[in-house]
Amino acid sequence: MAEQNMGTDFTTVIGADVVIKGEVTVERGLRVDGQIEGSLTTKGKALIGKSGQLKAEIRAGTLVVEGRVNGSIVAERVQIEASAQVHGDLNAGKLTVSEGATFSGKVQIAPDALKESARTETAASAGTPRAVSGSTLKNVA
Repeated sequence: MAEQNMGTDFTTVIGADVVIKGEVTVERGLRVDGQIEGSLTTKGKALIGKSGQLKAEIRAGTLVVEGRVNGSIVAERVQIEASAQVHGDLNAGKLTVSEGATFSGKVQIAPDALKESARTETAASAGTPRAVSGSTLKNVA
C-alpha cells in the first residue's frame, strides 16, 4: 500500500483521462493516473496510480508505482506495489517490491542513485555494463 500521507504531498495531478507525450517536469509532488510517453522528472514524490501508464524515463526523489511503467527509473527510493507492472532498468538508493508485483529489468542499488546515475549516464549510453553493488536481494515468499 502507498504511504498514507502521500496524498498531501502532490502539487500536480495528471487525471485518468489525460495523455501527455513529451517532457514532464515538476518541482514537488506528482500523482499520475493518466498516461505519459516521454520523460517524467521531479525532485519530490511521484505516485503512479493504478490507472497510470508510463512509457517514459523517470527521475524522482521517491517513486511509488501502483500502475504500469515501461522505461528506465532513477530515484532515491522506489516502492513497487502489488498491483504494479514495471518493465525496464531501475537505479535506486532503496527498493521495496510488494508480493504480487511484476518487475522485469536490471536493478542497481546505490546509496546516492540520482548522483550516481548522472556520473554513469555517459557510460551507460555507450553500452558499458553497470555493476550492482552494496545490496542484498531476497525472495520473500
